[in-house]
Amino acid sequence: MRLIARPAQPTDVQLYFDWANDPVTRQQSFKTDLISWEKHTTWFARKITDPNTLLLVFENQQQVPVGQVRLEQLGEEIIIGISLDSSFRGQGLAVTMILTAVEASQAHFSDDALPIHAYIRPDNLASVRSFERAGFTFSHKSGKFGVQSAVYVYSNSSSYH
Repeated sequence: MRLIARPAQPTDVQLYFDWANDPVTRQQSFKTDLISWEKHTTWFARKITDPNTLLLVFENQQQVPVGQVRLEQLGEEIIIGISLDSSFRGQGLAVTMILTAVEASQAHFSDDALPIHAYIRPDNLASVRSFERAGFTFSHKSGKFGVQSAVYVYSNSSSYH
């Protein structure tokens, strides 16, 4: 399936809210509580205008949104996160989305030499597999966000497999 990436727009606020509160997404997130509309709209308005954040919406050829990737520069790293619409999970789309987002990050962020890190809950095997297939390799364990996670780092020398 061919995917098209575009920057998130203010009109995507409901779409992101629905994806963020999806039960599987909440279960695999570092904060598992449901997100309120008020907190979400404040967060979303801030993130789509933040030069240190890149929010990408991925759509199929029929312009149906299939998921999103967020890239955020925090200090000396770029953190990547992904979520797919529940109706598009299990179709192998995450790898394409991750690779497209990595490429977009190199154009978006002024320091394209910063490492791209994915912080993944150790029990989220689908994400681990997707990031590994996209060329990320395990680096270390972290408790950076208050939850144990495995940190995967992107290497430009990795090849897609």
